[in-house]
Amino acid sequence: MSSYEDSDITRDGFTCAYGRFYTQSGRVERVEGSSLRSMFLPKLTPEGRRQLDAGYSDNFVRGQLKHYGVSFDESEISGNGTLLMKKVLQAGKCDKVPDHISELREQMHTEWLNKRTPEQLSSHPDWVMEKYFLSSGRPDHTKTTTVVGIPLPQQSSYRASQMKEAASKVTGLHQATGFGPKTQTIFMGWNSVAVGKAAKSHASQEAKELQAAGKEREDERAETHTDYLNTLKRKKGPKTYSPVGSYIVDCEQIEQEWPDMADDLSLDIRQTKEPNVFEASFDFGVLEGAMIISAEKNALEQYCSQLDHEAESDEDEDEECDWSEEEDDDREEDEVEDKIEKGRKPTTGSKRRAKAPRGRGPPPKKSKTRAAQPHIYLLKLKCRETGEGMIQSTEESGTIKFKDKNLASFIGKANLPCVGQGIPFTARKISDAPAPPENSWADYSEKAYEDARVGRWH
Repeated sequence: MSSYEDSDITRDGFTCAYGRFYTQSGRVERVEGSSLRSMFLPKLTPEGRRQLDAGYSDNFVRGQLKHYGVSFDESEISGNGTLLMKKVLQAGKCDKVPDHISELREQMHTEWLNKRTPEQLSSHPDWVMEKYFLSSGRPDHTKTTTVVGIPLPQQSSYRASQMKEAASKVTGLHQATGFGPKTQTIFMGWNSVAVGKAAKSHASQEAKELQAAGKEREDERAETHTDYLNTLKRKKGPKTYSPVGSYIVDCEQIEQEWPDMADDLSLDIRQTKEPNVFEASFDFGVLEGAMIISAEKNALEQYCSQLDHEAESDEDEDEECDWSEEEDDDREEDEVEDKIEKGRKPTTGSKRRAKAPRGRGPPPKKSKTRAAQPHIYLLKLKCRETGEGMIQSTEESGTIKFKDKNLASFIGKANLPCVGQGIPFTARKISDAPAPPENSWADYSEKAYEDARVGRWH
């Protein structure tokens, strides 16, 4: 269920949310009585027809009658309800909304506002004033007696100016802005001293809250990693370790520049069919993509070249498949006629020469088996920026160095497009089972880049 549906207020066959009030059945909003009369009387207009067609069956008419509190017998409505709508309008039954429905709408709207947080209302200054400082459009000092803070992004000038302008229109309401490490918050209230004090203390208060939230997050992540280490200790038999698994990732650069996208950075490493060559999927918030990892430079480069070659071969094969069946048939007929002319009887059902296997070329040399996994690995990566979806088809390089022989945590360094060169990051393993791959090296090929580029403009 979406957050929009979660916030809806539903009662007596009506739903209220985001300033809208509509019937639960058909989601029909009320149309003014004068507009209804012009649509249906003396005859149905194109606009009336459009309204009827926009709903299913007789939903529009049923919805309008519910908004105006008009009762009717089911035998009175047929088709799309046009005849009943005309009859009701001629009787003047849609000239005024009944008081009990108007009151219901106000109650449901107030209830919806009360469920919204200051942050959720930050884009709607009028609703902020209505929720905290106004009653029936007039200043109400008894409605909120404390200071209210509305958080906004630090760099937001338009939304901040809109909120300040709305507050300035409420007689007697004071306002002041405090800038913290994450937000600018507009504080409002009836007491100017309390408002000023809240604004001055905002920076230190928000810093404390961020520090506490960061500590709580790190404690949870450390506990998850510790749980994994404990499973290693409980394992019986020979101890074998591998880079394969699921990791939680921390990157200070990303956390500083994109804090809202840095909570759940992850990396999942999987074994390939080639010894000591691994494939990985990563989600670094602002970037997501694929990595190839190996301790041996030659094996890494050969494997990446092989994948690039396969991607190119797939593209070439797609172009070759554009041959039509008619062209193939014509070519077969020409071969048969040629054989007949040379006095050879064509062989029925003879097979054409099979195509040579495509794309793989000579397999990379297999690396020698090692008694223990190395601690230092090289990596190559390709990725996509998650914001605009820009594919980075040029491979970038990096390294990872595991801290000890159990290969449970490492320090990495890689060139990350849009972040920087040689960006350090750390990873802690939380499971030996990597998540299923959501992407592959081929997803970031030059063809994928071109397809995505064209797709953004068409």
